[in-house]
Amino acid sequence: MCGIAGIWGRGDIVPMTRILEHRGPDEEGFFRAGEVQLGSRRLKVIDLVSGRQPIVSTDGKCAIVYNGEIFNYKELRVGLAKEFEFVTQSDTEVVLHAYRKWGEHCVDHFNGQFSFAIYDGARLFCARDRMGEKPFYYARTGDGFYLASEIKALLTQVRSAPRIEESFWVFDCALAPDTLFENIFELPPAHWLIFDGQQLTTHCYWRVPEPVDCFPSEKELVDELRALIEDAVRRRMVADVPVGLFLSGGLDSAVMAGAALPSDVFSCRFPLGEAFDEFHYAQIVAQRIGARHHVVTPTFDDLRQRLGDIIWHLDQPIATASTISEFMLAETAKRHVTVVLGGQGADETFGGYVRYLLMSIEHDLARRPELANYFPLARFFWNPDMFGDPAARYYELIHRAQAADPAPHIARVRQYFADERRPLIDRMELADIHLSLPSLITMNDRAAAAFGLENRCPFLDHRIVEFAFRLPPEMKICELKTKRILRLAARDIVPEQILQRRDKKGLVVPFVQWLNGPLKAWATELDGSLAARGLSIPPPTLRGEFDRSLYSRVCLELWFRRFFPDWHA
Repeated sequence: MCGIAGIWGRGDIVPMTRILEHRGPDEEGFFRAGEVQLGSRRLKVIDLVSGRQPIVSTDGKCAIVYNGEIFNYKELRVGLAKEFEFVTQSDTEVVLHAYRKWGEHCVDHFNGQFSFAIYDGARLFCARDRMGEKPFYYARTGDGFYLASEIKALLTQVRSAPRIEESFWVFDCALAPDTLFENIFELPPAHWLIFDGQQLTTHCYWRVPEPVDCFPSEKELVDELRALIEDAVRRRMVADVPVGLFLSGGLDSAVMAGAALPSDVFSCRFPLGEAFDEFHYAQIVAQRIGARHHVVTPTFDDLRQRLGDIIWHLDQPIATASTISEFMLAETAKRHVTVVLGGQGADETFGGYVRYLLMSIEHDLARRPELANYFPLARFFWNPDMFGDPAARYYELIHRAQAADPAPHIARVRQYFADERRPLIDRMELADIHLSLPSLITMNDRAAAAFGLENRCPFLDHRIVEFAFRLPPEMKICELKTKRILRLAARDIVPEQILQRRDKKGLVVPFVQWLNGPLKAWATELDGSLAARGLSIPPPTLRGEFDRSLYSRVCLELWFRRFFPDWHA
């Protein structure tokens, strides 16, 4: 975990870099060459002695600032050392020389989570990992080009204003490349960027694989997944500092625990009944692997006191309400470890969400011969939109506000449903990888970064993602059971109680109870203050006990107070 910043043009790299100190509390470094400035804040994880950034090639031609980890850097170094002189043991220098050898195609060789900027004397080459685990933002103004790990660093040099479009309300977050800040953009996952002082170019260098028609046997697929998981975990356990694990009571983190066998695990619980509390299952896993079990229990007072700071760290409100849990888990973990593993990404690649079940059931019903001539009757009884456009149906499941015109938002979802050769489950997952997973990854990154911790998610290894999109659909959902192949691959490393669970919860926070109970006056004041700013706020799609609409408005008002306190429409 590090913080990076850069300027080509007018500006001061020092305040840009220093506002990112939380991301890299161990070291600071700068590079300057004419109009170009690079800055780094480093968290020491690999090569604690000689890995100081920015790293400059021995011939002085190239310089790099880098955030993340390349998990196959040792293998790459062996080949690169035949052509280039290495002066450190860090993966940062491997990235630098990989660029010198392969140019922009260097990213094709990396297995990792990364964002970086390299200046080669003629241009800036910047890139972000395939799944977007490490952040990268940029802005271009009349004074120059600016880049940083977090938006707040750009704001030290770039003027901005709020940009709250309808899509923010519909999807409960800003969607890359847009942000909530005017003239500030996010480099999307799996993209590189080149700036030569005049022209800015971006390019997508990776996508999930095309669908396949032929599949290996079930045993071959299970064995392949097991080997991929073991290798992804092994690579992410490499560090010169202690490594722990975020442990829920679900399957994904239990698989990580069984494969990694960490000494310390960290869980969050809300002892408010079965709808919120799955701590019992986390205990089963922790006891099985013999780990020290650290537990946090956030309260409504924690939410009130911390949410403003959390929004500052996030840079902008995001589509999840579990941030208070994630941040408090990271704070506790930092007292014991410097790197922590998590189970993020398995739901979006192995069919883990209940909404996938709902869509799959409708899809299966539509293919039943008994209903072939009775769609009108079924629509009359169940829902007028049943058996319609899958993208529009999925939009109904995921949208969070009533758009004045849903068409452009449905079109955004439809682009991920366009390839009808893909199984329906894959199309839903592809939509989530682009529309909702980025918020969860941002939360993981910012919570860890807030406390100088590094977060690693083995399920986001691009090899596992590619494997998941080559599976037959019945290996993901079968007989109303999600993540079938993952359960099979984990059979001897995860307790049977976890494998047989069907009451999926996720990291659920009782924020509705809090905002309508002990925090009602606080939430009402913030909601009223937001309304007074004159924004056009579409009506929400109410979702019962776990509806996020009030929480989202509270977060947005706290965002205004941190970044644009005097703004009114």
